[in-house]
Amino acid sequence: MASIASLGRMASGLSAAQKGLQVTGHNISNVNTQGYIRQQLLQHESSYLNIGVGGRLLQVGLGVTPTEIRQIRSELADRRYRTENAILNFYQVKNAGIQEIETILDEPYGESMSKMLNSLWSQAQKLNTSPDGVEERLSFIQAANVLIKKANHIAESFMTYQDKLNLEVVRSVDRINELIKGIHEYNEKIALSEINGDNANDYRDQRNLLLDELSGYMEIDYYEEPDSRLILKAEGRVVVDKQFVTLLEVKQTVDKSPFVKPIWSNTKEDIFKFDRVISAAKENDTGKLKSLLLLRGDEYVRSDELNGAGGVVKAGTSWKDIALNANFSVDTPGNSYLIPKIHKKFNELINEISVMVNEILDGDGVGTHSGLQGIPMFVPIKTPAHYPFQPANPKPTDQTAPGYVEAYNAYIKEYKEYLKTIHSYMVPGNIQINPELLDNGGYNKLGTVAPTWTDQGNNSKVTAFLAAWNTSRDWPKLTETSSLSNTARPYAKKVNIMGFYSEFITDIGLEGSGYKGKVQEKQTTVVNIENERQAMGGVSQDEEFTSMLKYQYAYNAAARMITMLDSMMDTIINKL
Repeated sequence: MASIASLGRMASGLSAAQKGLQVTGHNISNVNTQGYIRQQLLQHESSYLNIGVGGRLLQVGLGVTPTEIRQIRSELADRRYRTENAILNFYQVKNAGIQEIETILDEPYGESMSKMLNSLWSQAQKLNTSPDGVEERLSFIQAANVLIKKANHIAESFMTYQDKLNLEVVRSVDRINELIKGIHEYNEKIALSEINGDNANDYRDQRNLLLDELSGYMEIDYYEEPDSRLILKAEGRVVVDKQFVTLLEVKQTVDKSPFVKPIWSNTKEDIFKFDRVISAAKENDTGKLKSLLLLRGDEYVRSDELNGAGGVVKAGTSWKDIALNANFSVDTPGNSYLIPKIHKKFNELINEISVMVNEILDGDGVGTHSGLQGIPMFVPIKTPAHYPFQPANPKPTDQTAPGYVEAYNAYIKEYKEYLKTIHSYMVPGNIQINPELLDNGGYNKLGTVAPTWTDQGNNSKVTAFLAAWNTSRDWPKLTETSSLSNTARPYAKKVNIMGFYSEFITDIGLEGSGYKGKVQEKQTTVVNIENERQAMGGVSQDEEFTSMLKYQYAYNAAARMITMLDSMMDTIINKL
């Protein structure tokens, strides 16, 4: 009987060693499988047989039994990784956005706005020395034309980038839905496998891999129930709970916008409520999807929609539209849609330049246009109403019929009102050099001569332009929509045009530097946590080969013992 019992012990050892070899071989075969975590066979003694009586007891083991095949995984490290990964992805999107904006602006080494602003200033200085010079007037008009074309290109590039971000939002929502459905599917596979007593560690690896990826898009939380199914929350909403699955949908952000925002499919509520500052201090700076929405904004930056009389039909994009919390300035870190904020500041700069030029250079022309009202240098590409740019006849004199004088003066009044109307339309993307100035002899129509002067070489208008260029002014302009009581407006500045643009570029650089620092910080953290996870759960070929030798020796020892017992029992049964 003792021999039969020993044979059972050796058979259990043989089976346990064989199981260990299978687990070790599985680890080695998956050494390059993404998301795979090393598995380990746990064993325990089957039971003990007490031999003897009284105080002379001897315990004899009855063999070994595999307990489980476990994963060498740290749940704490997994949670830390997913938390930090969400923050990393948030700032990676912001950092990539700032880099794209810097590329669009082409500062400081490309064909930048600062170079073109300086060129316009230089040409204005030359024009000041010879206001009636053909070359000087042509060069000034050409410098302005290059500047405006660059401004239009920048504005169009901002909007094109917003379009790309909008497509990325749609792709992200689609991928998030795939991840949520994948986690639900693996929930069912794991539950069905383990209820039958099978090992579902490979399914768990794939489910954890999906959780890792999902954490980059949104803030997630989860816990596992006794039936091995995972209860998953995303942005505080339960999205996977047994057979219950909630996916994402998209809908239009605001009226007349081509952009979409994510909503919950069951309640149609917004997933993100952007009504407060997003910052590390508030611990809400998480996820790629949120960062994409904050970078893109809800719509393009719009100018006021006016009717033919210049009345506002629909107000354009205000600072309150750009701020997340209108009680704080858009310059408060984390309180604005990034591209709309930069775009609107850029619009204000170009609008200020174009309006200033039109208002100052409003005198008479020279040459063939001598004595005639000059035409505005900048006009919108699309205007609310057509209006002639200059009177058809020379200025009236005292000898002219009184009726004509009144008609001319009425025209000039209407013309000035018209200029005020088109000012609202002159924003990058909808601004051009007056086509008449670019025609043959059009340089004569530039209004550089003060009406009170008969000398065509008079430079008072150009001198006034140079003075205004260097005059410090309020940024943003104090208007009804950007008054001091508007808490969402940018921090007030009082600088000249070049000073504003310089600070504008500096602010973008500083913001980008902050995002870059955050990315580097979080990358280091995520890499360290991943290294910690790999050190614990990654497959080491050297370690697995060591385990293989251990189980091989155990298998051989058990096999030799069975062979020996078989020989012994054969001798006892057949030869004695």
